[in-house]
Amino acid sequence: MEYNLINSLLIPTDFGELGDYAYSIAARISAKSGAAIEVISVVTGPPGAFYSKTGELLKDEGNDYAEWDSALAAAQEKMKQWVKDKPEVTDTFCTIGNIDQTILQYATNHQIDLIVMGTHGLFHNSIWGPFSHAEFITNHSPIPVLTLKCDRTDLKLDELLLVSDFLEAKPINLSIIKSLQALHGSKLLLLKIKLADTRRTEAQITADMHAFAQANRLQNYEVHIYPDQLVEAGIGKFAAEKDIDLIMLGTHQAGTFSKLFRESISKDVVNHLYHPILTFPLD
Repeated sequence: MEYNLINSLLIPTDFGELGDYAYSIAARISAKSGAAIEVISVVTGPPGAFYSKTGELLKDEGNDYAEWDSALAAAQEKMKQWVKDKPEVTDTFCTIGNIDQTILQYATNHQIDLIVMGTHGLFHNSIWGPFSHAEFITNHSPIPVLTLKCDRTDLKLDELLLVSDFLEAKPINLSIIKSLQALHGSKLLLLKIKLADTRRTEAQITADMHAFAQANRLQNYEVHIYPDQLVEAGIGKFAAEKDIDLIMLGTHQAGTFSKLFRESISKDVVNHLYHPILTFPLD
């Protein structure tokens, strides 16, 4: 199977350990795909500031921005030091602005194929803020996002886990999954978490999953149904039992994923599970 549409990767970083973790995975993907790696760092602007459509600070001539200009200069120097031993990095960008919007706009403008970012999860108090930027970006990005919370230099990508409700057997954009699978020779595991109130029988669910796979021309795959009371818990238990390398979830889709499942993605899975998580837009 030949399928590779990963030509450019973007790493958002504040030059802490999370950026190093993201780079380790990005470099591994780059080595397989030949993708260029770009790095962005955003200094949060002053309270009450206004930003351009690209997320950058709009300066008011009556205000003193020396503090933020100094922080930007420090970030630019840190960037120079950070990329010295990272030969795969082709471009860097530092700016003052709104972190989330600037990252998303940069990724769109530069035709990035995959954003790779570290996250502490929800409510971690760091210079990234007291909430999860990863949650916001994964739920608003038109580009796939790979998030991780710890060092995964041992990541093999032998098995990729795609979690869904599999409600409809129709073609959707799974190009990022097919690319990763082709690059790493991975087996694709399709997983449905069967909640207690699920009306479909296991035979019906299995048939729906195979129909989904056929509609999307999936290869080297197998189907799994896992009963649990909560979606997040079920995903975590299954991934641990099977020693899964990467969990993949679609977002922004009202048909393929139930409302409960989509809420679980934004509020639980990206923030809480310690496996690397790949989210990709479906609409």
